[in-house]
Amino acid sequence: MSTKAAISKCYQRFSSAEGNQHMASEYAVIKLQELIEYFRPGKVLEVGLGIGSIAGTLLDLNPDLDYTGTEANEFCLQALPGNLGNKNERLKIFSSLAEVPERGKFDLIIIDGKDRELEVVKKLLNKRGIISIEGDRMPQEQKLRNLFPKHKYVHCISTKKNPEYSPFPSDNWQGGIKIIFSEPNLKQDLWRRKEKVKTKLKYLLMR
Repeated sequence: MSTKAAISKCYQRFSSAEGNQHMASEYAVIKLQELIEYFRPGKVLEVGLGIGSIAGTLLDLNPDLDYTGTEANEFCLQALPGNLGNKNERLKIFSSLAEVPERGKFDLIIIDGKDRELEVVKKLLNKRGIISIEGDRMPQEQKLRNLFPKHKYVHCISTKKNPEYSPFPSDNWQGGIKIIFSEPNLKQDLWRRKEKVKTKLKYLLMR
């Protein structure tokens, strides 16, 4: 089974789960897996685990991934063990960013929810760390970009609409995912430049 097919299978399962109205787009999960395959982050932190659609898929595809997440919503906390099954044992959960230990910094931080103390990300991210922002989240994006003055940024978008099995309207675009390289090396910047070109071409196709 191809990686995209495996993601689609996981996404269909989470799309039928209770609480699916706030889950990430399928495109965002595909792009996150692409980042993991290309840059090989060892430690991942997800801000806002929700019902586990991102964590469940990435843990399924990456058996060695060290995964931590934040979540304070009681419904989501009760849903995670059932939605993730035995993968839930590999997940370290904290109620907020302020509670995440600063030792052992993260290579990739996924922003998929709100946190009042977002500035803690600066202490938790490795020097060459990557931040991804699922969805629009403009206030969070601006705050994070201000935290890292040497950062480089790209907004990746999908040219596909939501699949029929998605909990979102099938006539709407899947949207995109924003990537911030906190202090990019050459490999990261080359990837970013390629994605920027792809995004420009996609905007032209969608007009």
